[in-house]
Parts: sequence; C-alpha cells; structure tokens
Amino acid sequence: MTVDGRRLVGRYGLERQADGTWSVRKLDATPAPTPAPLPMLATAGVLPGPDEDHRWGYEFKWDGVRAVAAVRAGSLVLTSRKGTAITVRYPEVGRLPAALDGHDAVVDGEIVLMDADGRPDFGALQNRMHRTGPEVPRMAAARPVSYLVFDLLAWDGEDLTGRPYAERRARLDALGLAGHRWVATPWFSGGGEGVLAASEENGLEGVVAKRLDS
Repeated sequence: MTVDGRRLVGRYGLERQADGTWSVRKLDATPAPTPAPLPMLATAGVLPGPDEDHRWGYEFKWDGVRAVAAVRAGSLVLTSRKGTAITVRYPEVGRLPAALDGHDAVVDGEIVLMDADGRPDFGALQNRMHRTGPEVPRMAAARPVSYLVFDLLAWDGEDLTGRPYAERRARLDALGLAGHRWVATPWFSGGGEGVLAASEENGLEGVVAKRLDS
C-alpha cells in the first residue's frame, strides 16, 4: 500500500473498510495541526489617484493558483484560498529554500506555471490543479510549477498579520527567500501607473494594489 500525505503529530491507525477502502483513526489526544489562515482576496478597481499613490504598494498580478504555505519543523502544507489542502498536487514545491532551514513560517503566494517566454500559462496549469494521482510526479518533473511568494504572515511563531504590509514585505525581502521552485516577487512603493504599464508591456494580467499601512 502506498500512502501520500504529510507528517502529523500523534498516533493514528489505518482501518480497512468492508468495501476495500481505508480510513484513518486518531489514537491519542495530541492536538491537530493549526490550519493556515485563509488569505485576503483582491477586488477589481482602479488605480489610486495621484494624491493617494504614495500610500500604496504595488505588485504584479500573477495568473495562477493562490496558495498559503505553512512550514513547520521542515514540513510543508499548502492550502488553497478556500482552505483546501493542495500539497500533494505540487510536490516540486516541497523542496524548501535554504532561508527556511530551522524556521517555522507562513507565507502567502501564487503557484504558477511559466511558458517558454517566462509568462504565466494558466491554461497549462489547469491540467495540474486537481490531479492527485500517480501521474503527478511525472508531470511535476516534465514541467514544474513555481511558487511566487508575496507576503510573510508568520515567522517562528510570531503572527505578523497585524503588522503593516510595508513591514511584512521588508521582512520577506530580508529573508532572501529564493531557491528550488520558490521566489519572492518584486513590489513597488508608489508609482502605480508605471507598474501597470510594465505589467501590460510584459503581457501580465495587471497589478494588485495594497495599502502600505494595512
């Protein structure tokens, strides 16, 4: 029997059912892992005006799958924007960058599949989004996804969601979070019109604007 999943804390028993399927039963009272927080979602809008531009940070909008990554004791759990566990769908993301060695963290980002020109190819990604079978490792090796990180939500047990966006981004940048299939995305303080123009020039979807003090 082959079991796919992630390491948990505690004792569990596998029980075979009459129909041939298996169920998992918890055998002790150790607490279940704390789920990753659900991410805040963007809404469509227009760029802030010239008088407000300096109050906003801008990121490129990536055409992929939103994913929150929780790293605890070297183990990764990926959850979707609705809280669904999606770790098994993207095994190539499981090799963590060196910056996370010995640390627990929760980060927010986007899983994307790049085309030959380095642009997100959502059509190709759709073929990976709901697969969990034995074909996944083969697909991951043939055309791996990348995890683009744009926010730091927790670090070594410290909840950062109440800290300003500008501070969280500065701390994320300071980590040098890059390696394997992970990379921290660029962001810009002010200059929204220029960022939007660069997005259009490079064939991206647009920009995401975030208040620097949010």
